[in-house]
Formats: sequence, C-alpha cells, structure tokens
Amino acid sequence: MEEKKENILDFTKIVPMLLKRWKLYALYIVGSIAFSIAFVFTIPRYYTCQVMLAPEASSGGGMNSLLSSFGFGEAQTTDDAISPNLYPDLMQSKDFIVSMFSVEITTKDGNLTTTYYDYLLHHNKNVWYMRLIGKLKKALESKEPEVSVSEMRGRTFSPAFLLSEEQSNIAGAIANKIQCNYDKKTGVISVTVQDQDPLVCALIADTVSSRLQDFILDYRTKKARNDLEYTQRIYAQTKADYEESNERYVAAVDANWDIVNETAKARLEALSNDKSLKYQTFSTASQKLEAAKAKLQEATPVTTILQGASVPQKPAGPRRLLITVAFMIFAGFFCSVYLINTDKSWKGLSQ
Repeated sequence: MEEKKENILDFTKIVPMLLKRWKLYALYIVGSIAFSIAFVFTIPRYYTCQVMLAPEASSGGGMNSLLSSFGFGEAQTTDDAISPNLYPDLMQSKDFIVSMFSVEITTKDGNLTTTYYDYLLHHNKNVWYMRLIGKLKKALESKEPEVSVSEMRGRTFSPAFLLSEEQSNIAGAIANKIQCNYDKKTGVISVTVQDQDPLVCALIADTVSSRLQDFILDYRTKKARNDLEYTQRIYAQTKADYEESNERYVAAVDANWDIVNETAKARLEALSNDKSLKYQTFSTASQKLEAAKAKLQEATPVTTILQGASVPQKPAGPRRLLITVAFMIFAGFFCSVYLINTDKSWKGLSQ
C-alpha cells in the first residue's frame, strides 16, 4: 500500500510569497483601521472610581479566631446575621439600587444638575446598536396596564416593590455600574463605580460608600439603640415618680412640722419610706442608663476609609488603540487565510 503523504505547508516559502501581495494586505489593514475607528468612536468613554473601606469586625468566638489564625477560613462573627460577605449582595438589592434614584449629581462641566435617575434616563449616551435594539424592542412589545398598590390600605410597601419597565431598566443600569467586592483575607471592602462623567462617577462612589457605612452603623447599633431608648423611658418615669414622691414628703413635713401626734408621725414615715424606695429605683435606672450609653458606644463600629472617592482624570475605557490593533491583526490573519485557500499558486509550496 502506498503511504499517504501529508500536505505540509513550507512557511519559509509562503511568507515571501505573501509579502509580494503587500498591496492587498495594505488594503485590508487600511480598511480594518477605518472600520475600527468608525466602530470604537461610537462607544462612549467611561470613567471608574474606587473607594476602599475597612469596617471594624465584631468579635467572634475563640475557636473561630483560632482557626482563622491558622488559615482554615475566615473568623465568623457570632452576633451578626449580616456578615461583610453579604455586603456585595446588599448593594445589588433592589431596595438599595432604587434608593440611588434620588441622588443629586452634577456633571463636570457644570451644565447639568439633576437626579441620578434623570441623568441615566435622558443624558447618558448609549452605543448605537444598543439604541437600535432598544427601539426595536419597544416597537415589538405591547404595553400592559400598570398596576398600582398605592391605594391598598393597611399595608406598607418599599419603593422597589413594584417598578415600571422604565424604572426597572434604570435599576439594572445602576446595578451594572456599581460593583462591590469583599476581600476575605484583608477584610477590605472595595466599591467601584463606572460612569461616563468623571464627577458623576466620583459623586456616586462617595454616596454608595457613605450609605454602606450608614448601614453598617445602623445594623451594628440597632439592638444597643433600642435598649438605650427603653432605658431612657424607664429612667424618665422613675425620675418623675421620685420627684413626685419627694414633693409629697416635703409638703407633708411643712404642713406637720409642729404636730407630734402618732398619726402625723406615721404618715411622714410612710412618705419617707416611699421616697426612699422611689429614689433607689431611680438610682438603679440611672446606673442602667449610663451602662446602656456605654454599651452603645462600644457597639458603634469604626469604619476606616483606606481610599476615598476622587474624580478620575483619565478615562478607563474603551481602549481604542488596543481595539484598533486587534482589528488590524484580525484583518492580516484573514487576508493570509484567504490568499492561501484561494490562490492556486500556493499548492506548489506544500511538501
């Protein structure tokens, strides 16, 4: 049997032959440059701003801390239902995203001051093909009557409970622009915001980080604040009772200072005992109030800002030069494949 010979291209002969067709290469490359420029300049520039936070972690159990010190995982807190691992999910929740609708922003040129919702709806630039897809989708979809829950009495709904299609689209755009990551090793939370205007980008990053800090503060101190409010009410009530009892005792002493009968003495003694009892209760409530204040102070977390929001000076993308080079390389590769597969003269270069 005759052995089949494999057709192996001799690139040492092909390359010089390809270089002879440099005019065709030049045509392809010039065309790719023109196409890439036309394509890349339709993509709006965008900026990014990053904020880095290091929230104070609540104390965990001894075994968790010991395991963490030996590298067997992160020390888990015993008191917190929401750990820092869930902060990224929190910031992607509809309630958090919808709360960003009313944030006031100003563009860097100072020509526009409006809400973030209005900015994304009317002043944000979209890629041409995304605008085309949006128009086609809007033309094909049939409008459904919107349902309102505002008239339902006796029930309270969050602003994100029922969103219109427009609001839902804006919420999705905001969710794509805001990214939150938590580093388990260092315990650092990084918030990255992407937007087409550098000042808007920095303003939203600062707002998001501030609201995250407020959430951490509110969550960590919620129980301590509730305890303090309850203790303050008890303190106010016991203080009022003591002052009322003291006034009754003083009034009785003034009215009976020259009376020495047993009835008057018994009445003064009863009022004195009641005043002493109310004072003890008031004194105990006062001590508990100071303890509740100290507990609230202890529960208040300290969030260290490692990197604050700053207006970016240079755009983060799109990388126009890189896209243009990629188009040029693809055009050269396509041209080479086309010549090898269509030109009959290459057949003689195989071995």
